[in-house]
Amino acid sequence: MNFPVVFIVTAFLVLLAVPFIPDKWKGYAALAASLWIAVISSAMSVTALAGGEVEFTLVTSYIWGNIPFVIDPLSAWFILVVNLIVVPGVWYSPGYLRGYGQSANLSLHYVMLVWMHLSMIMVCMVQSGLAFLFVWEIMSLSSFLLVIFDNQQRSVLKAGLNYLVQMHISVICLTVAFFIVYRSEDGFEFSRIGEYFAGHNNIPLFLLFFAGFGFKAGIVPFHTWLPHAHPAAPSHVSGIMSGVIVKMGIYGIFRMTTLLQSDMLPIGNMVMVAGMVTGIYGILHASVQKDVKRLLAYCTVENVGLIVMGIGLGLVGQHAGNAFLTLAGYGSALFHVLNHALAKALLFFGAGAVYRTVHTRNLDRMGGLAKIMPRSAGLFLAGSLAIAGLPPLNGFLSEFVLFFGFIKGVMLADTTESIIIILGVTAIALIGGLSVLAFTKTFGAMFLGTPRTPLPADCGEPAAGMRRPQYVLAAVMLLAALVPFVSFGVVSGVVSGTFDIAWNLLPDVSGFTGLLQKVSFVMVMFTAVVLAVVALRNMATRRLPEREGDTWGCGSRQPCARMQYTGSSFTKPVGKLFGSLLPVRKNYRRVSREDVFPRQARYAYAYDDWVEARLIRPAARLVNRLSAISLRIQDGRLQWYIMYGLLFILAIILLTWLKIM
Repeated sequence: MNFPVVFIVTAFLVLLAVPFIPDKWKGYAALAASLWIAVISSAMSVTALAGGEVEFTLVTSYIWGNIPFVIDPLSAWFILVVNLIVVPGVWYSPGYLRGYGQSANLSLHYVMLVWMHLSMIMVCMVQSGLAFLFVWEIMSLSSFLLVIFDNQQRSVLKAGLNYLVQMHISVICLTVAFFIVYRSEDGFEFSRIGEYFAGHNNIPLFLLFFAGFGFKAGIVPFHTWLPHAHPAAPSHVSGIMSGVIVKMGIYGIFRMTTLLQSDMLPIGNMVMVAGMVTGIYGILHASVQKDVKRLLAYCTVENVGLIVMGIGLGLVGQHAGNAFLTLAGYGSALFHVLNHALAKALLFFGAGAVYRTVHTRNLDRMGGLAKIMPRSAGLFLAGSLAIAGLPPLNGFLSEFVLFFGFIKGVMLADTTESIIIILGVTAIALIGGLSVLAFTKTFGAMFLGTPRTPLPADCGEPAAGMRRPQYVLAAVMLLAALVPFVSFGVVSGVVSGTFDIAWNLLPDVSGFTGLLQKVSFVMVMFTAVVLAVVALRNMATRRLPEREGDTWGCGSRQPCARMQYTGSSFTKPVGKLFGSLLPVRKNYRRVSREDVFPRQARYAYAYDDWVEARLIRPAARLVNRLSAISLRIQDGRLQWYIMYGLLFILAIILLTWLKIM
């Protein structure tokens, strides 16, 4: 089947048809289109994973030339992950958007959902630099329009423009990199990048590509759009962006690593360090957030850091010709791409269900929702366990592979390399501990205890259309945890089929999957024992009389909901311990001694992003000052403009007379 033709026909059919479909059916039309795209692309991806690489060429005009499309195992893996997240996201959208009642806005939204899906598939397939930039731009613009769905709010527009600007900085970096290759190798095909790497120092060009793709992936310091865009976007858009849009940046980095010819050790070390910084930075900021979607955005930064650490370890293993480290590094990164996408989409969908119920994202205003929304609480708990890397769910397995690879790397590497790898082990341990802290806070503040503020009268479970996609994601997560030999077996095939390594040096590549299956079995048995103990306890206490009474109120006879721990108080010690990395903005009125009858005191604070507060805002203020200075020469007086022209002419004459020009 000619996929480009299907792409164009499907895109234009959706573009033309959706505006004329009744509002209540628009979401389902978009879902049908996404399902059709997913079926076609997944079929070709499965063919590629089975050993039959899919190739075709789109013949265009002289300007574009012939555009090659290839679905190799690496592309196929990312395409399958994209389809696995986008289809439930589009399925979730009608329930979330019900009641907005803006026909034109809904039409554009659903059209852009399909275009974003198509563009991500195309990003994974196209093998020409110019065409890649074209579909990359479609992906950025469609996701921008999805982010600003609720464009009546100034904060949403600001977040969307911030995202758009940073994505175009990404495009600038990628454009410069592709044109460097074109100038040297006279071609935009990806194969020409490998030819460039073969004849030049690999580090400068790779770092340029790394920066360009790093903006999309959210690697520190290119991450600052995430904590603004995710809270602004509808929850299904946030789930898709966090689950797979950022993974397009990871795909780009992976694609460049397949083309490297030398300098793999220094590049691998730099990538590992970038991953460590990104992971620690992300989880520190996530742990102190009050806005649940902002917290999940920083958690995405953390998990991108873990994936990037895996890529760095794989590069080091590839340099050393060590098949074990290569498989552990690249394999854990690809495995975590899937596991993080599933868990994060589930968490964003759950956060959206809670937001549509209680109409707030502030954790300090929630509480007690487990009694009102027990199914949503169970789904959110599953996502929290997975994303925190706790057994028995799938997030633990990919982090285990990464941790195991780093531990082995300490024993296999030389002294200098061992220092970096030991730092990596420390970083993974720190990230894991803080992640457990962050999601203990999140789940506890949202669902446990009693409501901290009055809840709406109609508070309850969301519509079935919002729950069913979450059930699908949770089921796939559980399947990936119970039978990891399936997903990691595919990942092993992707790594061995993509990277040039002497796999005969690894006696049994399937030994890794066997190890994972043993770990999974132990997790399942442990979980079964815990559940059995709980069941026996319930059976033993079921017939005992129940007594009710007040809990100890710390000496107070009138405890109230506000006396509970909030999410902010739970992680306050982390904020103090890492205060240098977590700048705080405080807003309060001091009570002076002269205030005989002081007014009601208010105190508010928020944690700032260190990169944004210390680097971006000062740079923005400097640009504003320079712009204000430049305005002085544009005062609207005609005589000044005439004088500028005369001065320019005199300068040209003087430079010519001095033979400078």
